[in-house]
Amino acid sequence: MILEKLPVLGIPLACTNYRGACDWLKQQAEAQSLTMAAFSSTHLVTEANRDLKYGEILKSFDAVFPDGMPNVWNLNLQGACLRDRVYGPYLMQQLIQESPRTLKHYFFGGSESCLREMKEKLLERQPTLQIVGMFSPPFRKWSEEDEVLFARQISESGADFIWVALGGVKQERWIYENRHRYVRGVFLAVGDAFELLAERRSFAPPWMQRFGVTWIYRLIQEPKRLWKRYFIYNSLYLWYWLRQLCTL
Repeated sequence: MILEKLPVLGIPLACTNYRGACDWLKQQAEAQSLTMAAFSSTHLVTEANRDLKYGEILKSFDAVFPDGMPNVWNLNLQGACLRDRVYGPYLMQQLIQESPRTLKHYFFGGSESCLREMKEKLLERQPTLQIVGMFSPPFRKWSEEDEVLFARQISESGADFIWVALGGVKQERWIYENRHRYVRGVFLAVGDAFELLAERRSFAPPWMQRFGVTWIYRLIQEPKRLWKRYFIYNSLYLWYWLRQLCTL
């Protein structure tokens, strides 16, 4: 199965839905290949245009799924005909629910309490789920010794899916910079999925997600932390998109 991709502000995004994304990811896991996957909101696409080095990192990923309705609209203008985005937390939830017992999962990131709560919720939904490891990394700059330890723990776990929740931009960089330490495993950068699946925070209402205004819901939840990000990055995304239209 090959993913069709189209560029959104220079970043190739996968033209697929949840079903196609799940099938492709399970195929990669069963093939025991080393795979890097991310879920790109407007924030990440915009950052990739602001920071060209980060842009090259995203371009090197095997799949970047459109995790934001403006990205879906942009793809549809190019003929993609998508009905919905591929939202990282929903994809994680669906893939875990469908995951056969033969496939193993490792969770990297978040706090210890969040990991415990998420594990409990996931096992309620999927009692046969194979969780082979969870790790809350220390809140400091990681040394080479740290990275070697992380890689050894993940590799020895035999995990097929390694879910990484370190926050947008940081998690994609971490996966890319440490890819040489692994020979197999599907690494997925899933942002705040751990908090959501642990039910520490609620999902935006479906209608807000459908109309591409999830950011308003998030802004209401955490105004002090997020207002600057949304103001700057949403504005820049629109500017980059309009500038691209003018050059066509």
